[in-house]
Amino acid sequence: MLHIGPPGIGARYERTNSNRPANNPSTTGNANPAGMPPNACRAFWTDGECENSFSCRFRHVKAGASFREQDPLPPPRVPLNNDDVAYASNPYTGALPGAGLTPTQAHNRIKVYLQPDYDFRSSEDYYSFVAILQSANAENNTWFLKDGQEFLQLMGDPTGNGIRRIQEVLSHPNVSSEAGFSQGLLSFQRGYLPLLAYFSSEYVVRSTIQTNVNALYSLIHADLDHVTLTIKSCMESCMARRSFGEPGNPQSGLHVFKAVITPLHEYLRRFKTADRSESLVTLVHNLARWLDRWGKRICASPPRHTDNIVNLPVEQRQHAVDQLKKSIKPLTDLVKRSEGTTRQAQQESRRATRMDPADRQRGLLLQMHVIHEPPGQLRAGGPRHENDHESIQDIRIVPPHSELASTTWPYLPGNIAGAPHHLPSESMERLLDIQFRLLREELIAPVRSSVGAVLDDLAQPPNGTTQLNELIKKNGGMYKCEQERDSVRFRLYTNVKFGPMTCDKKGVSVELSFDSPPGDARHQSQAKRTAFWEGEGKKRLMQGGLVALVWKTDSGSPRVYLGVITSWSDDLLESAKKHENRVKVRVSFIDAEVELRILRRLQKSRKEERETKFLVESPGMFEAFRPFLDGLKAQEPTSFPFSDYLPLYDSVDLSHIRVTPPVYAHPQFNFNLCMLFDHRRDLYLCPHDPYSVARARTILKQESRLDDTQAEAMVDALTSEVSLIQGPPGTGKSFTGIEILRVLIANKIRPILLIALTNHALDNIIVKVLQKNITKNIVRLGSYSKEEAVAELSLDKILANINRTHKDRAQGKAFAMMKRAEEAMANFMDEVVGEKARLAQLELYLSSHYPLHDDELHNPPFWIQQLYDESQDRDFEHPNAQAEPKSLVDYWRQGIDLAFITYTAPEAASGGSPAQAVGRSRASDRNSGADHPDTSANDADATRVLDHANWTNDRRAFFEETCGYRTIPRSPTTDRGIYQLLQNPDVWNMSKAERDRLNAYLNQAMLEGSQPEQLEEFERLKERHREATMEWKEIQNKAKLVVLDKADIIGCTTNGAAKLTELLRSVAPRVLLVEEAGQVLEAHILASLVPSIQHMILIGDPLQLRASIQNYQLSADNPGIGQVYQFDRSLMERLSSSGLRMSRLDVQRRMRPEISELIRCTLYPSLSDHDDVIGRPSIRGMAKDVFFLDHRHPEGGAGEESVSKTNAFEVAMIKDLVLHLLRQGTYTETGDIVILCAYLGQVAKLRNALAGEVMTVVDERDIAKLLDHRDEDDVAGMFEEATQQVHISKRVLLKTVDNFQGEEGRIVILSLVRNSGGNPAASRGIGFLRSKNRTNVALSRAREGMYILGNADDLAQSEMWRGVIAELKRQHAIGPAIPIACHRHPEKVTLIDAPGKIALHAPTGEDDLTPRTRAGVSFLAMPGSTADTFVHSSVISMTRITDRRTAGRSAFACALGAIPAINFAPYLVENVNSLSLCDLLVAIIFKVNAGKWIDQKISIAMQLSQRSSRAADIQLKLFAQKILARCNASPDVTSSCPVVPNLAARVVVNARA
Repeated sequence: MLHIGPPGIGARYERTNSNRPANNPSTTGNANPAGMPPNACRAFWTDGECENSFSCRFRHVKAGASFREQDPLPPPRVPLNNDDVAYASNPYTGALPGAGLTPTQAHNRIKVYLQPDYDFRSSEDYYSFVAILQSANAENNTWFLKDGQEFLQLMGDPTGNGIRRIQEVLSHPNVSSEAGFSQGLLSFQRGYLPLLAYFSSEYVVRSTIQTNVNALYSLIHADLDHVTLTIKSCMESCMARRSFGEPGNPQSGLHVFKAVITPLHEYLRRFKTADRSESLVTLVHNLARWLDRWGKRICASPPRHTDNIVNLPVEQRQHAVDQLKKSIKPLTDLVKRSEGTTRQAQQESRRATRMDPADRQRGLLLQMHVIHEPPGQLRAGGPRHENDHESIQDIRIVPPHSELASTTWPYLPGNIAGAPHHLPSESMERLLDIQFRLLREELIAPVRSSVGAVLDDLAQPPNGTTQLNELIKKNGGMYKCEQERDSVRFRLYTNVKFGPMTCDKKGVSVELSFDSPPGDARHQSQAKRTAFWEGEGKKRLMQGGLVALVWKTDSGSPRVYLGVITSWSDDLLESAKKHENRVKVRVSFIDAEVELRILRRLQKSRKEERETKFLVESPGMFEAFRPFLDGLKAQEPTSFPFSDYLPLYDSVDLSHIRVTPPVYAHPQFNFNLCMLFDHRRDLYLCPHDPYSVARARTILKQESRLDDTQAEAMVDALTSEVSLIQGPPGTGKSFTGIEILRVLIANKIRPILLIALTNHALDNIIVKVLQKNITKNIVRLGSYSKEEAVAELSLDKILANINRTHKDRAQGKAFAMMKRAEEAMANFMDEVVGEKARLAQLELYLSSHYPLHDDELHNPPFWIQQLYDESQDRDFEHPNAQAEPKSLVDYWRQGIDLAFITYTAPEAASGGSPAQAVGRSRASDRNSGADHPDTSANDADATRVLDHANWTNDRRAFFEETCGYRTIPRSPTTDRGIYQLLQNPDVWNMSKAERDRLNAYLNQAMLEGSQPEQLEEFERLKERHREATMEWKEIQNKAKLVVLDKADIIGCTTNGAAKLTELLRSVAPRVLLVEEAGQVLEAHILASLVPSIQHMILIGDPLQLRASIQNYQLSADNPGIGQVYQFDRSLMERLSSSGLRMSRLDVQRRMRPEISELIRCTLYPSLSDHDDVIGRPSIRGMAKDVFFLDHRHPEGGAGEESVSKTNAFEVAMIKDLVLHLLRQGTYTETGDIVILCAYLGQVAKLRNALAGEVMTVVDERDIAKLLDHRDEDDVAGMFEEATQQVHISKRVLLKTVDNFQGEEGRIVILSLVRNSGGNPAASRGIGFLRSKNRTNVALSRAREGMYILGNADDLAQSEMWRGVIAELKRQHAIGPAIPIACHRHPEKVTLIDAPGKIALHAPTGEDDLTPRTRAGVSFLAMPGSTADTFVHSSVISMTRITDRRTAGRSAFACALGAIPAINFAPYLVENVNSLSLCDLLVAIIFKVNAGKWIDQKISIAMQLSQRSSRAADIQLKLFAQKILARCNASPDVTSSCPVVPNLAARVVVNARA
C-alpha cells in the first residue's frame, strides 16, 4: 500500500479509514482502474484534478506517477538573493522559504490531522503539521491562488478540526529557540515561526474569505499574552546568541522579523482594541529595538551577527533593513497611539499652531481657533447629537433623526495647514478624519437642508401658508430651498403607504407607494406616463438613491428615517404603467426601529391612525458616496503607503523630502527601456544609480519617440514612488501615461491598478493599450462600457464565460446559510404582523403582569367554558370562519359569551356581530325539531314576539341543563375606567365596552413592553443575515480573485475602485496610476490606496478643472469659508502646492499659437508649440482666428451663483456666427464647431435659439442638471427636442465648460454670459469666471479658432482675465464688433456688432459670384436643361430649415454619399414647395457658390416642407417681387442667369392670393 505522509502517520490514517464506507462518487458502481490504490480519488487518479480539492475525503494520487513525484524531498536551501531582499518590502507576505509540498501532497498529508480524535504525540508531529501550512504560500511556485484559497477554507473553518490543530500549536506551553531535537520542547524556528508565517502568507492576508481569516486571527486574540510572551522570550534568546538559526536549520533575520511583524500588524488591523495589551505593546517596542540592533550588526564590517544575509553586498543589506523598518513603523505607531502619545502630540501641535501663524491664512485660521469646538465628548457642551463622535469609526454614515434635526453646526475640520483639530498634526489618522468628515458633509448637507426645511414647515400652524402645505395640496412636487449661495432643491412625494416587507440578498426592504409627481407622470395615457419615466424621470428614484421618510402622527412629533432605494428603474416603470396616480419603490431603511414600526403598521387588526407620511428624495446618490466613506473608515491609518508624503504638514516643505524609488526597485533592479524607441536600442535604467538615471534622460530625449519633457516625466515616474505629472492642455498626458504602462508591463511590474474619473476616459485608455498591443491581460471592473472590445474585458463577462465544471460546495453551503437567515427573518416578520402570534404574546404578557386577571380569564364560569368548548368542536358550524375564536382570550375579547345572553331582534341581528350570530345559530339548532305555527310574512310583530320567546326558552333550557340556573344571567352594562378594570380581575363580568377598553390598554402596553425585545431580535436577525450574505459574497469573490490575479492591468473608475476595496486588497496591486488626477477628489484616491501599492503615479493638471462637488461652502472657489475646507482640491494639487516635485509636459500639439499664448502668458510660461500647430489655415469667413467681442449687453437670470444665468445678446450673436460658419461649407463634421457656456441656463437659451436652424448636441450631463430646473421658463421648452434629437445630428456641440475638459474642437465659441451692462455703478460679479481652473479649460479647447463674448471691464477684476485681455489687445483681437471677411477677398473686412447684421452683409457666407457658380447658373439657361432638377438639388444645400421631420434622413444619406446628389434631386421635386424655391432664388441673387456646395455635399442637415400655408404663400410672393426688383436693377445678374427672373415671375403668378 502506498504510504503518504510523515513517518508513523500513514498507517494510523489508513486504519482510521479502513472501515469507512467508500463515498467516492467517481467509483460508485464501477470497478476501480487497475493499479489505483485503496482510498484514492478516482477523478484525480485518471484526470490529475479533483473538483472537491482539499474537501475531498480521498487521497490524491495520480496514475503513472513515481513515488518521488508523489512525495518529493524538500527543495535544497539556496543562498539569499535579490528576491529575498524584495520579499522584505512585500507587505503581504511573511512566508518562510524552504517548505516545498505541492497542493496534492498537502492534501494527502493534512487528512490525518483533521480527524476529530487526533492528538500530537511528539514534536515531530507538530513540525510535520506546520510544514504543510508553511508550503501554502505564493513563494512556492507549485501553488496557485485557487489552491491557497481552498486550503484556507479547510484550515480556517471556524467549526473544523484544522483550526483546532492550529490552536494547539499556538498554545504549546514549551517553545524554545534552542529546542534542538528535544521531544519535550517545540522549536521556535521549526514549529512556531512557520505557523506565524502561514498567518501572514498571501493566501491568508489577501483572501476574500474574511470569515475564515478572522477565525484564524481570533486564535491569537484568545491567547494573546501567551503568544506575545512566547515570541518575546525566543527572540530575546536569538538576539543574545546573535543567531536566529539552530543546528541544521539556519535562519535569516530578514525572514524571522518579517514572519513576526506581518501577522502582528494584521492582527491589530482586525482587533483594534488589542493595542492596549501591555504584553503586545512591550513586544512591539522590543521588536523595533531588536531590528535596529540586528540591522547595525549585519551591516557592520565585519558583520557581528550570524546570518545568511551577510553574503549580500552591504547596500542590499541596508536596503532590506530599511524596508523592514518601514514594515514595523505601523506597529509602533499603533502602540504609541494606545499609550496616549497622540494627545501629547495634539497639544504640541496646537501650541505650535498658535505661536506661529505666519505664512498662513491668518484671519480664517485665527477665527477657526476661536470658534473651534471638537467632536463628541471632547466638546465642552458634550456631543451635538447621538452621532457626534471623536473617532470616525464610530460615526454612522447615514445620519439618524437627531443629527438631521440638530440645529448645531456639525464638526467640520479645516483642510489646510494650521487648522485646529483634535488629532495629532502630520498624521495619517488626522488626514483620514478630515477627508471622511468633509466627504460625508458633501453627501448629507443637501438632505439635512431638505429635512430641516420640511421640519420647519411642520412646526408652523397646520393651516399656515407654507411651501410644504402647498405641495401636499398638489400631491407632491419640487420644493425649493434658497440658502445664501447654496440653492437646495428636492422632490417631495406625498401620501406614502406601506406594502410588504421582504428579506433577500440585498437585505430587508419595504415597499412604499406614493403619489406620482406632477405632470406627465399622472397622465391618463399609459404611453405618456411611460415616456415620462423613460425620459425626464429616468434620473428620479434611482437605485442607490437616498430618501427620507418623514412620519408624523397627530399625537406625536415628526420622525425622519433615511433609507436607500433598492428597486430597479424597471420596477418603478412597471408600477407607473399599472397605476395612473401612484408609483412604487422598494426602500431599505438604515434603522431597524422604523422597519419594526412599519411591521406593526402592517398588522391587519391594527386601527388606522391619523398621520402624515411623505418621502423626500435627496439630490445625492448614496451609493456614489458609500464605498468611499466605508473605505476611509475601514483603512487603518498606520497601514497607508507613502505616509512620508501624504499627511497635512504644518511646517515641513515637501520640496526638501527626497522621494525614493518604488519599493519593488531594489538596489540591483533595472528597467529595460528598449520599447520606447522606434528602432532597436537597448537602454537600462537603475533607479538607485544617479549616473544611470542621468544617462537614461539624455538618450531618451535624443532618440526615443518622446519629446524632451515627456522623457523627463518618464524617468521621474520610474524613479519616484510617488510621481506627479502635470500635463497642460494638449501636451499628451494620455500618451505619456500609456507609455509608462508599456514600460511597467514590459518589465513585469504588475498588477497595475488603472483609475480614471469616468467610464468614457477609462475606455479610451484601455482601447489605446489594446491598439498599441501593450498587453491583452486587462480586466475592467464595472459592467458599463460603450466600447465593444472593452466590454469583453469586464470582470463580469469573463466570469460568465468561465466553464465551471463543478459547483463550489462552499458557495452552496454559504448560500444555504443565507437562505436560512432569510427564512428566519421572514418567520419573525410573520409573527409580528400575524394576529395569532400577537394573541399568544398578549396571553404571555397577561400572565406575567396581571396574574389575577389571567387566572380569572382561564377559569371562566362553567356555562362559558361549555360554550367555548363547543365553539372549538370541528363539527361546530360557525357562521363566520374568520371570526372563529382562536383562544379563550380571543373568545373573551370578542364578547361571544355576552352575545349569547343578549337578545337581538332578527332585523338588527342580520347585521350584528359574529358573536350574536353564534347565539342565534345555537337557538335555531336547539329548536330545529319543534313545531311552530305558521305565521304570515306580513305579521312582523308576531314574528319578533315568537323569536324572542323561542330565544328565551332556548337560553333557559341551556342554563338549566348545564348548570342548574333557572334564570338567564344578566349581561353586564357597566362602563368603568381603565384604572378600575386593572384593579378588578373579574374579567367575565365586564361589559363589551370595558373589555374593548382593557384589551386596547393591554395591547398597547404589550407592544410598548415588547418593543425593545423585538427590536433586539430584529437587529440580531438582520446581523445574522448580513453576516451570511457577506460570507456568501466572500466565497463568490474567490473566483473574481483568481481572474484578477492574472491581470496585468485592472481598470476601473474611482467609484468602482472604492466599491471593491476589499477585493483589491486581496489582489494586492503594486502600482496605482490615476488619469486626470487633478479632477479626482483626494478622498477618492485615499479610499483606493490599499497597502500593497508601492508606486503611485498621478497624471493630470492642477490648473485645470477641479473635482465637481455640490456644496459650494466646501469649494476652493468659495473666497470665504471654502478657503479653509478646499474639499475639491485634489491630492495632486495639494502635494504639488506643498512642494513635492512635479514633472511637467511643455510641448502642446493642439492650439494654434495665438490661442496657446492666452494660457502661456498667464499660467504656463514654459509652454511651447509643436511644429504641427504652426501655420494652420485661417478660419474661413472670419478676419481673425481669435477674437473677443467686448459688449455691454447685461445678463439675465437669478441670484449671483445661479446656474440659470443667461445673456440674450450673446445668444443672438452666437446664432448668427454659427450659421455664418456653417455656410462656409468647411466646418460640418463632429467637433468642428463647439459652443461652450459658462452657465447652464445659457445652454438652454442657445439650444432653443438654434433649434430652428441647425441641430445641436447637448451633453447628457448638462441635460441631467437642467432637469432640476425644468420649471423655469428658459429651460422648459428644450427637453422634448433635445432628448429626441441628441442622436440624430452631430453638427454643433453645445456644452458647459465644466463638461468639456479633456475634449477639443476645431472652432470654439465661448459665451461668458456675465455682464453688468453699460452701468459702471452696477454690480460687476463674475461668479464662476473668477476660477483660474475654469478659465484655463475654456481658453484651451480650440484647435484653429476661438471667439469669446463677454465684458472685458467686468472680467478685469480677475487676475487671469486681466492677463488674457492684455494679450488679446496685443494681438489686436478684442473689440466691440466681430470682423468677418470672405476668404477670397480677405482685405474686405466687415464689422458685426449686432445680431442680424451677418445675414445682411454675408447671407450666404460669400461676397462674390464665383466662376463655378456662374457655370452652374449658365447651366440653368442651357436649352433642354432640367432647371427644376438643378434648383431642387441646390435647395438641399441652401434652404434654411423649415420642417425637420420631412426629409432629414434622406438628405443626411445624400450628405454621406449613400445617394448621389444628381439622383437625389429629382426624388425631392415633389417635396419642395415654392417657399424653398424662393429661398434658392434669394441665395442666387446674393451670389451663393451653389455648384461647389452640391459637389461637396455639405451642409445637408436641412429639412423640407411638404405643403405651404396661406401665410407662407403671401410671404413667398413678397420675396419673389423683391427678387424681380433686384434683377431689374442688376442687369449683370439677369444676363448671366436669365432663368432667375423667369423663375421668380413663375412664383409670383403661381402663388395664391
